[in-house]
Amino acid sequence: MIVRVLTSRVPPEHVMRFNELLRAQLEELRDQPGLVYAKLARRLDETGGEEVVLFEEWETPGDVWAWTGGHLQEPRLLPGTEELVADLVVTHYEALDRYPWDDIEVLDRTTGLPRLEETGG
Repeated sequence: MIVRVLTSRVPPEHVMRFNELLRAQLEELRDQPGLVYAKLARRLDETGGEEVVLFEEWETPGDVWAWTGGHLQEPRLLPGTEELVADLVVTHYEALDRYPWDDIEVLDRTTGLPRLEETGG
């Protein structure tokens, strides 16, 4: 599995709009083949701005490649999002842990949990 982490600092005047755009981005992201998990989180700072983390877990490197169009070091964001941040960093990690089952596919959209393939029988 590949973990893709996007971090950014958002100035106070852009917090509301940035969060709206990132939440909209999550809808598209969660429909992508191979996405196992996605979490958007923030830490407010003393100025009213925020530090934001978008954590994505992908089944294979090919799934991340497809999502990014081969531009791994660039964020894939809705138009206008990148202009709202002070810093933006994208990093990738190889996950060292695995789920205790091997047939995980993607998130179940109704529960938010990993969806298992149905076994015939």
